[in-house]
Amino acid sequence: MPDPTNTRKTPYIAEPSMPDSDSAIRLWLLGLPDGQRGSKRPREPDMATPPPSSFQTRRSQSPSKKRKINQHGDQDDGSQDSGATPRSGPPSQRPALSIRSASFHPPSSTGLGHSSAPSLASDRQSSRRSASPVKTITGLQRLDKPVLYRSLDGGKAGFQQLPEDVRQLYRDVLAVTTYRTGIYPAEIRPQIESLFEDFSPPGSVYRKPEKGTRRPDRGRLAQDTGKEGDKEEKEEEDPFFDYLPLSSLFADRPEAASPQARFTLAEFYKIRAIERVARECLDLRRSEAAWNAHVHGPLLELALSRQRGSVVYENATSARILPCFRPSPVTGEVSEGKMVDFVFAPRLSPELDVAIQNQLIELSTQAKSTALASAQLNVNQTDYTPLTRSPLAVSIETKVAGASLEEGRLQLGIWTAAWHKRMEMLGVGGRMQRPQLPTLPLILVHDHQWSLYFAVDRLERIEVCGALLIGMTDSFPNIYQLLTVLGLLGTWVDTTFRSWTTDTFGPHPDVIADADVRSNELVTQS
Repeated sequence: MPDPTNTRKTPYIAEPSMPDSDSAIRLWLLGLPDGQRGSKRPREPDMATPPPSSFQTRRSQSPSKKRKINQHGDQDDGSQDSGATPRSGPPSQRPALSIRSASFHPPSSTGLGHSSAPSLASDRQSSRRSASPVKTITGLQRLDKPVLYRSLDGGKAGFQQLPEDVRQLYRDVLAVTTYRTGIYPAEIRPQIESLFEDFSPPGSVYRKPEKGTRRPDRGRLAQDTGKEGDKEEKEEEDPFFDYLPLSSLFADRPEAASPQARFTLAEFYKIRAIERVARECLDLRRSEAAWNAHVHGPLLELALSRQRGSVVYENATSARILPCFRPSPVTGEVSEGKMVDFVFAPRLSPELDVAIQNQLIELSTQAKSTALASAQLNVNQTDYTPLTRSPLAVSIETKVAGASLEEGRLQLGIWTAAWHKRMEMLGVGGRMQRPQLPTLPLILVHDHQWSLYFAVDRLERIEVCGALLIGMTDSFPNIYQLLTVLGLLGTWVDTTFRSWTTDTFGPHPDVIADADVRSNELVTQS
């Protein structure tokens, strides 16, 4: 019997059934979402106000359990590909007890062979990108200078779509991509034919043997300054084989008696190595940064080796768009800055480099704000140091399996629109009297596949015409074709684009005045 002398109140009847630490955890686990339940945790049975210790137990266990789940599905934010573009800041903090089933993908449901970590990293990137005013290709039409993607017609209609400054380039590229004209060096024809078992390629696929070449950088740089150089430099014909270090290893080979033969033989083995690494990158689902380092970079270096340094490529994954050059939607919002992976640019003569530098310094001193003064020291839309004064000619965006091609086209569109805005702030293009903007070749890479576009300035808009498949990295014939097209692009940069750069940024007395007026107008509009 109860002691009648005990005056303490009888404990609440629910107290023995209140969950301890272990039962609280089990109760919390039962509230997690699955394929049949929603993302909200079900309400616990109504009960009287529980002791504080029970509430604290559930709150303290939830983050621990969430970390355990992350170890299997979302191992660490560091798993995100650091080399992939675009690169934004860290993801925002989530509530401690929030589990979102929509963004959690087990390894068995990752789609195109990706592991779960890159898939989740992609989801996080998409979530961050959704805040951008321009999220799709159609959104590019809302920019202050709209960007429209257009199909490139075949035959004569395709030539009519493109301006005069790229028509010859387009004609040469078509000859390579359609008929594979001149993609193989004739010096190593036996080595090429040995790789074809059932047939031998026609003679049209071989380019004529080269007896030597005058250094194009000397000729082009002399053309920039108007100086032809002495007779010895003009008549010099030194081979370019030394730009591929492996060529020295073939000096004793009978089939490599000439410097050009040694170069082409070394190039042949380098291409076979790139083919092997590219296939391995796809099989192992390597990151975009790995593709750039082991395939794309070496391929671009090899393609421009015949330019002897007169055209350079730069890894531009760190080249952010400066805020004042970001293209603005009509609403006045500023679109999210987009970056690309590689660019081609001409190497400037010292005289032209100084002329551009002096103009930029003058514009900087006349700027009305500190931010604009700093931005005006760059001829491009970015303050990435290697690209400070040499105008960008060709931009390349790379994507790997599982990435969106539309995202790649979006990045190229915003990057190009930003370059146009920067040029107009310099008093170039638009409706100014200065030289109009050139057509810019753009390349979008997806795994093995390389596609070419042409960004055409239509004054009130930018039309991106394409795409034209220019090559792949899955086989040595396709790589040779791709190298040939990239070489044609390098030659175009060294001739047509270099001439435009010299005409536009050479010493002209009215450049600074026009550019200063235009810069202040655009800043006011932004």
